[in-house]
Amino acid sequence: MSISRQQPHSTTRDAVLIAHASDMLSRTSMSKDDFAESLSRALWVMAPDKAKSKDVPDLDLLTQTADHQTYSRIAGAWLKRVQRWLNGDTVEFPSWIEEAWVESLLPDWRERCLIELAGRYGLLAVRAVGVEGMGPMKVFSGLMGRMGEVAGLGAKVFDDLVINEQDAEHLPSLIGGLRALSAKAESLASAAESVMASSEVQGA
Repeated sequence: MSISRQQPHSTTRDAVLIAHASDMLSRTSMSKDDFAESLSRALWVMAPDKAKSKDVPDLDLLTQTADHQTYSRIAGAWLKRVQRWLNGDTVEFPSWIEEAWVESLLPDWRERCLIELAGRYGLLAVRAVGVEGMGPMKVFSGLMGRMGEVAGLGAKVFDDLVINEQDAEHLPSLIGGLRALSAKAESLASAAESVMASSEVQGA
């Protein structure tokens, strides 16, 4: 990851993760049941040993092996655990679900969550081109879209040729857009460098 100046922050990592998930659930058709299923799936893919040791149900497997009543009982108990984490003030948010939690967010919310978490440490949320949902053309399209957003925000901020406290309402969106733009540009640059390196090896 690329490094920039670290900024102070007043919210915890837990609060950031919960806030992005809650915002997604309030603004999209994804239900808490859907999110709980996605989180279960992500945990079993990314950390199966931990999922097993923490009694996370493998809901995908249960759909094939359990009857409807058994599945509903187990899925319902898991949903209650996820709801308690979403509430944020009833139980401690466990660190072992953080990565799977982010992966379970829909793409737009996942990107914003990664940008905010990385920004807390002065980093860019750069994801390698080629991983799931990160095809080169999709990343490039996203880069172009972000450029348009940043240009629009920049026009509002710099309409008086300066950036100051009067621009406060636009600055959070501008910061997020710039960091997303930087991350996508870095992803594509790294992918291009990998192709060049591979070509040099083959031509040697």
